[in-house]
Amino acid sequence: MDSQQASGTIVQIVINNKHKHGQVCVSNGKTYSHGESWHPNLRAFGIVECVLCTCNVTKQECKKIHCPNRYPCKYPQKIDGKCCKVCPGKKAKEELPGQSFDNKSYFCGEETMPVYESVFMEDGETIRKIALETERPPQVEVHVWTIRKGILQHFHIEKISKRMFEELHHFKLVTRTTLSQWKIFTEGEAQISQMCSSRVCRTELEDLVKVLYLERS
Repeated sequence: MDSQQASGTIVQIVINNKHKHGQVCVSNGKTYSHGESWHPNLRAFGIVECVLCTCNVTKQECKKIHCPNRYPCKYPQKIDGKCCKVCPGKKAKEELPGQSFDNKSYFCGEETMPVYESVFMEDGETIRKIALETERPPQVEVHVWTIRKGILQHFHIEKISKRMFEELHHFKLVTRTTLSQWKIFTEGEAQISQMCSSRVCRTELEDLVKVLYLERS
């Protein structure tokens, strides 16, 4: 087991030279063993030192690093490759006091948000709703599909408050997704709503929903 300091905290990296079949994560073209940690490398921003990802079997679990408000020295210094400032002469393996991780989930450095689904029958029609809960603004965006015999009859979007959404008990949490994937979903939805208004589109609708599942995309 090797120890590596990442952004002011000690990260234990488990290196397994013999990967178990399927027990790896792939990020930005690199393969990581179960338990191994890394900072995501985003094409637009480079390496994001303030986000730490860990491979959990085959799933990437990323957390944002919060630096302490106060340091044990008067003039902490920013060092390249580190998220948090460090005190001059501070030992590399000492953990900075007050550093913490938030409770939000991240995928490749991008915050994820919960996605809910509701499906029920009404007067021979299938009403399918896909909802995304956001923090900014604090609301729930609900996309409603009305389908009859595989043909999309009607499509519209509702935006409601979180309090109102909590009173709707027929929704269930199905996954978490990013704003990037949600944008792809909504763009595809607009195309499908036109294409499927006159013909059966069962597979197209199902394939579109799969975009929201990060592990499958």
